[in-house]
Amino acid sequence: MSIKAERRPRLALFIAPPLTAALLAAVWSSNVVSELENVTIDRRFRARAESDPPPDPRIAMIGIGDYSLKRVGRWEEWTRDVHGLFSEKLALREPSVLAFDFFFPEASRDPAHDFAFADGLAQNPGAITGLRIDTSTAEEALEGSTRQDMGKTKPLTSIKGDRSKLLRGTRGSAPILDIAQSSWTGVVNCPPSETDGMRRRIPLVAALGDQVYPSLVLQVLMQAEEATPASVEIDLGNFVSLPKKEGGEWKIPIDSHGMMLINYRDTDRLEIFDYIALLGYLGGFEETGDWPAEFPPINNQIVFVGQSAAGLQDFGPTPYHSIDPLFRVQATALDNILQSDYLSEIPMWKILAIWLALAWSTVFILRRASVTLEVIIPAALVLGYIALAFYLFQSNSIVLPLVLPVIGFVLIHATVIGDRLVLELREKRYIKGVFSSYVSPEVVDQIVDSGQTPELGGERVNITILFSDIQGFSTFSEALEPEELVELMVEYLSELTDIITDSGGTLDKYIGDAIDAMYGAPLPLPNHAYHGVMSTILMQRKQADLRELWASQGRPDLVKNMRTRIGINTGPAVVGNMGSTRRFNYTMMGDNVNLGARCESGAKSYGVYTMITHETYQSAREHRDDIVYRYLDQIVVKGRTLSVKVYEVIEIEDLVSSDTKRCIELYQTGFNHYLESQWDEAIAVFEQSAELELFQPDSDPSISTNPSRVMVARCAAMKVNPPDGEWDGIYRMTSK
Repeated sequence: MSIKAERRPRLALFIAPPLTAALLAAVWSSNVVSELENVTIDRRFRARAESDPPPDPRIAMIGIGDYSLKRVGRWEEWTRDVHGLFSEKLALREPSVLAFDFFFPEASRDPAHDFAFADGLAQNPGAITGLRIDTSTAEEALEGSTRQDMGKTKPLTSIKGDRSKLLRGTRGSAPILDIAQSSWTGVVNCPPSETDGMRRRIPLVAALGDQVYPSLVLQVLMQAEEATPASVEIDLGNFVSLPKKEGGEWKIPIDSHGMMLINYRDTDRLEIFDYIALLGYLGGFEETGDWPAEFPPINNQIVFVGQSAAGLQDFGPTPYHSIDPLFRVQATALDNILQSDYLSEIPMWKILAIWLALAWSTVFILRRASVTLEVIIPAALVLGYIALAFYLFQSNSIVLPLVLPVIGFVLIHATVIGDRLVLELREKRYIKGVFSSYVSPEVVDQIVDSGQTPELGGERVNITILFSDIQGFSTFSEALEPEELVELMVEYLSELTDIITDSGGTLDKYIGDAIDAMYGAPLPLPNHAYHGVMSTILMQRKQADLRELWASQGRPDLVKNMRTRIGINTGPAVVGNMGSTRRFNYTMMGDNVNLGARCESGAKSYGVYTMITHETYQSAREHRDDIVYRYLDQIVVKGRTLSVKVYEVIEIEDLVSSDTKRCIELYQTGFNHYLESQWDEAIAVFEQSAELELFQPDSDPSISTNPSRVMVARCAAMKVNPPDGEWDGIYRMTSK
């Protein structure tokens, strides 16, 4: 029996995409979406940084850097005669434009400083200083505003569109009259984004009162092209145009607010040279006529002056740095214009129209496809769209929105897939209902996940095998009532099984009190040997906790002295569905499985409670060496011909006492004597280590011996009957 997939109504498939498109349109301009989209745009800026072209060679960046502050003093203490001297000396190199990204709205305490600065500016025909408009006064009545004298800067008059959308205010920090008459003025406002604080658009025009003035960037371009305000045309929502002095015109795209999108290129390309260092070279040039090759030529260049020393105020984030000098933003905008390197956005309606067509087509085409195809094809389309967005951004500076189109497309197909999964879940429940009556729940889950009918057989897998058994369990059956024994086993098996499964192990089966488990199947488990060894430590700790609990409950001595022996081996084994054609279980088989069982039973011969093989020891230590082990012996277990080295698992190293560590050292020394057939020396050392053993028969009735005592007895016996010929040191066990 199987559940037929129910077909989704075509009407629902038809309506879902346009409803989703309407939702996308409703939140398109929200702050949250804008912030997320900006993150993807910044990632695109950084992704193409290595292929960014060099900046326009006409731009020179001069910064008030650390060297300048060291030579002149704190920025707040600078006087304008410093700028006057700089402007005067710079005029010797005849720059095309000298643009200060500062504003000077108040007179100096010493008028001579202002006169010196004004004189220096006057020697540079293209000198520009800043005007900051107070946008908080935008809603104040124009009648109450005071028109400020902009000196030789005249307002722009050829303007089309709604001026009320411009960056505006009725008051501003205009330069003092002496400076305004000696230089041109440009608006330095560049408001940060409300979502992430980054400057993403820069105004090219702004309104002060009822007059419209050029921004610093536009004023720089005007002076470089010797354009008058009357020659500049503003078409809000379309472009700013002005003539080139060599013919033709600039046509700069702007939005309805008079702002241009900033097409960031790696800001480190705009190398900043120190202000005072340049002033020193200008002095040398005046005397010798020599100019250093490492500094920009200045001649016929557009010189931007701004703050570049860490700790000054004119800094902000860019896609490349969390803190960047903001006059780099102004220079980046100018570089965009000079190289016609504009960032363009595709209108929302075009994106949503394409999105809707794609969503409709994929939903209808895939409605009868497999779930795998319903995941792979939309995922491939999403990845393709993301790749296209990065390609168009790098090659043509086109911004293809990512966040909403991708989320909307994923949402549509996630809904379709979710519908399919609900139907398949019903089918899985049916399978579980049919098969869980004769196979284990673990195997049922595998059947459901694979989608295949269970078959007999297995596969060869490298795993870690664990066997545990209660010491002397047959006496429990004799001493306890059946109900009491069952209750005890439920408590005991639950605690130890939880440790195994929590450590990544898989329960194979219970055989009375015994637990059979594996690590690394049916699902791969990295470092499964270490997980298996760590499980034994946790199991022995839990056994100790249970003994304390049972003692506090007044349980019989037999119960409160219960101990568990554990054996572990690591190696290839066959795992899979095994049994009869009508009833089978997921289990393990092979020589390594048998060896794991022999380790559990063999532990009794040495008086230890956790014994592992060399394969487990080596594999576990390759992952992490924080567990203390004791080498016990090299043995051949009954039923095998090959020998195996075996070890005792002690504890996490930080929890092992110095006495136990000393015991392990003595045991190893004694064992070395044993291998050399030095029986008396071995017995003497083993007797010393026996005093330090963790398990002492005299102190606990459940303990019968320990490794040191075992080796004392063996050495005494071999002293009487020494091995014949060349002895290989391998001990052959005669019982399981």
